[in-house]
Amino acid sequence: MAEYSDVHRAFLQACSNHGTIGKQQAYNILVNIYARYGSTESVPKEEDVVEVVALINTRIARFDQKICYIHYEPTDMDYVVFVNLIDTPTTREMHNFYTQPELHYFRYLLRELVQNPDHQLPSIACLNFTTISAGKGGKPITKTRAENLLIDWEQYGYFLMLEDKCYLGPRTITEFETYLSTNFPDEIKHCSLCSITIYYGVRCAHCSHTLHKVCMKKYLRKFTNCPECKGPWTVKL
Repeated sequence: MAEYSDVHRAFLQACSNHGTIGKQQAYNILVNIYARYGSTESVPKEEDVVEVVALINTRIARFDQKICYIHYEPTDMDYVVFVNLIDTPTTREMHNFYTQPELHYFRYLLRELVQNPDHQLPSIACLNFTTISAGKGGKPITKTRAENLLIDWEQYGYFLMLEDKCYLGPRTITEFETYLSTNFPDEIKHCSLCSITIYYGVRCAHCSHTLHKVCMKKYLRKFTNCPECKGPWTVKL
């Protein structure tokens, strides 16, 4: 699969349509696509997804687009995420599908989640934000519409609704990384083990410093202390 082909085009289309895809689901999609467009009868391996994504990214970089990988802490799963790299909380794609009050609601919800220390909010609070969705002089969206929007945005990976709480989704974490770091520098933290932005992870019982669970698991293979305060690590992973 060294040359750009219908396999790559179909996989890109699937990523674009879904927005966020679980790692296993991405592989299953590639298998189905390869069965239809592949030039041989061989079945692709899981590592072929990386090769396909790498070649796609060389083609779509000029459009400020990219397919990224992310380990998402709230679900402890790996995802393949299609992102627009334009530094705005509402991309051109979203402007084509949502009204200004709906986009205002998205921006407000994004801001509230980022500014919350745990980067999560009760679901009911998210619905109550509809009163400010209109902006200046407009008409706010209804709570019923907000419920539908949250379902829609969760499917695309912008948010996650889990146990009556709303979280920043894997797509938001990747797509809006530069925007959030620039506009909310005091709220954005980085894992001291990998230096990547961290929103969700495991917190040291002694110093309350948060690190990625995956990073901490690797660290504890050699050490038994917190990399920040150097106290004994006692939190179960």
